[in-house]
Amino acid sequence: MHLIRLAIGRPIAVMSAVLMVIMFGLVALFTIPIQLAPDVHKPVITITTNWPGAAPAEIEREIVNRQEEVLKGLVGLSEMVSSSQDGRGRITLEFDIDQNMVRALLLVANRLDRVTDYPEEADEPSLRTAEAEDRPIGWYILQTQGDDTRPIHTYGDFATDVIGERLERVSGVGRVNVYGGSEREMQVVVEPEKMARYGLTVSQMVDALRRANASISAGDIDEG
Repeated sequence: MHLIRLAIGRPIAVMSAVLMVIMFGLVALFTIPIQLAPDVHKPVITITTNWPGAAPAEIEREIVNRQEEVLKGLVGLSEMVSSSQDGRGRITLEFDIDQNMVRALLLVANRLDRVTDYPEEADEPSLRTAEAEDRPIGWYILQTQGDDTRPIHTYGDFATDVIGERLERVSGVGRVNVYGGSEREMQVVVEPEKMARYGLTVSQMVDALRRANASISAGDIDEG
């Protein structure tokens, strides 16, 4: 009864309160997004291992299968999907919504350390905490202008050492990839006649090159 008496005694205040409720309701109706099926992205870790020149069957046998064996049974893992293609193997780990991704990332890295004896040409596996579709990406294209007749593929070192390094220092940039440049290489041309004269085979030459291609520490030096 006190509420009714108060409303009858102060009609202006009651009308003001009703109008404010209606106004806030209209603002919420037109500004707050409403989704019947909201987007829910589960925590995902993607493991990518590159092996240039390898066939999908080799990548699956030598890399992907061995990684899957050590990754099975991770805490909070709900689904594991792997794929192999020319020169690349990928494993996608999907975790529960409430999973601590920092802890999951450490567990995945520790499990991958158990896989040893990767092929010599294979790179170390890289980990990403989201799918590529969930990440903002910016593309920058380098082109020649004017009288510059230098082939564009020779600017690979400049793009990697100068442009790439400066972009990596920008706050919020997680990864910088450079595509299209050419890498320097040494080519060994075999002459069958001379090899037959010295009694050498191609396998012996490849083994000799592998033994000579080594990086050995020469000690320490103080400078400055």
